[in-house]
Amino acid sequence: MSSPATYNRNAVGRHWHLRDIPAEWQGYAILLQGDLDRDQILEEGELDDVDWIAFSEAVEDFQHLAGVDPTDGKLGPNTLKRLQGMFALPAQDVLLKVGHDLIFKPSETPVSEPPGPEIIGRIPEEKRICRLWNRYGKAIDQQARAGGLKTNSALAVFSVESGSAYDPATGLLIIRYEPHIFRRRSGQEVPWKRGGQRQEWLSFSRAYDVDKEAALSSCSYGLPQLMGFNWKVTAHADAKDMVLAFQRSCEEQIAGFFGFVEANHLLRFIETQDWRTFTRHYNGAGNVDVYSARLIRALKVIESLEQDGAVFALEN
Repeated sequence: MSSPATYNRNAVGRHWHLRDIPAEWQGYAILLQGDLDRDQILEEGELDDVDWIAFSEAVEDFQHLAGVDPTDGKLGPNTLKRLQGMFALPAQDVLLKVGHDLIFKPSETPVSEPPGPEIIGRIPEEKRICRLWNRYGKAIDQQARAGGLKTNSALAVFSVESGSAYDPATGLLIIRYEPHIFRRRSGQEVPWKRGGQRQEWLSFSRAYDVDKEAALSSCSYGLPQLMGFNWKVTAHADAKDMVLAFQRSCEEQIAGFFGFVEANHLLRFIETQDWRTFTRHYNGAGNVDVYSARLIRALKVIESLEQDGAVFALEN
């Protein structure tokens, strides 16, 4: 008979995920210690960083409080259901308001799932690719084909850039604030630091209070991590409209990537797998070696999965 700590550690990915745990419960913070890359997923290599004894004690405390029987410190289906019910929050019409005029609402299209069973990976790199396909594969494949691009190549880029359209903890689209862009565009600076999506949004909010247009232009957004100043490659009127569209739909985020590729004539570099040139145009000249190597690696992982029978394409 396994101990509560062993049971809970083994339950991750089988019976529940980090995103299934209410953030308001004390056990969530204990689990979050292991989420080193802050992607709301506890990978195999991150499980050792969780204090499973402390987590099991938090489970037992909750079971006592909620009258769950047995009180064994194990987060099984019954305890999880009671936990989610007790900490459930009413549906929100507004997730975040920045300044007086920028309102972020829950996404209308948070996923674009392909038909058929989920594709399962074994190692963390494979799991990242599979998770991306299982959530957004339909839109990626449809828009790739329409743009004359191989689905695999687009999948690789998205896996390197973000891997997720929205933050599971808040429902807000993934962003990254770039202080040097804001400084260049506004001539001013605001306090900022890295530390997960909460810090990125805090930095953006501070910048928005100083210079709205510069702030909107100084972040990268969503799955493709498209910079705000690239809004012209999309079908939207300005950076604000693009950002709100990205919040509204993951399909808009994916369309933004293909718009950038088409507008900047990058298709030929992808077709010839000239990843250094593609990276220079897409990510800038500062990290060509890093990003091009990540793209090559991502494609190798995809090819390995395909050799094992995975199909990253919709039926014609």
